[in-house]
Amino acid sequence: MLINAKYDEKVLLAMVATGNRQAFTQLYTAHLNNLYRYIFLFTKSKEETEEILQEIFIKIWETREKLPEIESIENYLFRFAKNKLLDNIRHLQIKQRVLSEIKRTKDVAETTTINQYTYREYYHIVQQAIEKLPPKRKLIFRLNIENGLSQDEIALQLNISKSVVQKQIYKASHFVREYLLKHGEISFSILVIFVLSAF
Repeated sequence: MLINAKYDEKVLLAMVATGNRQAFTQLYTAHLNNLYRYIFLFTKSKEETEEILQEIFIKIWETREKLPEIESIENYLFRFAKNKLLDNIRHLQIKQRVLSEIKRTKDVAETTTINQYTYREYYHIVQQAIEKLPPKRKLIFRLNIENGLSQDEIALQLNISKSVVQKQIYKASHFVREYLLKHGEISFSILVIFVLSAF
């Protein structure tokens, strides 16, 4: 049985911690609107806001045993939202830096006297990495990197949200970079020349 609207926060959190889904629903409902408005102020995107909210409450449920230790669930949720927003901003900044590096090094890659055999070898490793991506992620990555489609164009073509496209591109780029560093044994600066400019 649920407690009334003027619930004792500690009691509600204790109930959620035991796996009570009704209590979790009440917790979710009580904080959803304020949290949505806060996140939307920064994202200006309904889809991205909903995605962040979903991630927050999934994480809350997955770590529910820790809830009784929280002093203020409202402060905790808003701090969680702030961190997720900062993560998203950092991901976008990283992507912008990578894109800038691609443009900067493309001419370098074309004019450098790097051994062509080595270049082809690393390019082959990159293709291997791309082939290991999940089908949807591989398709989005190729559309963006090889076909030059923007995130908006990919989202429209595949009928998915732009935030999904952003995440898939970020995860794909991270995987390819890590794969090349692991299998190619090269420095990041050479990585940029060999891989990013290869696309």
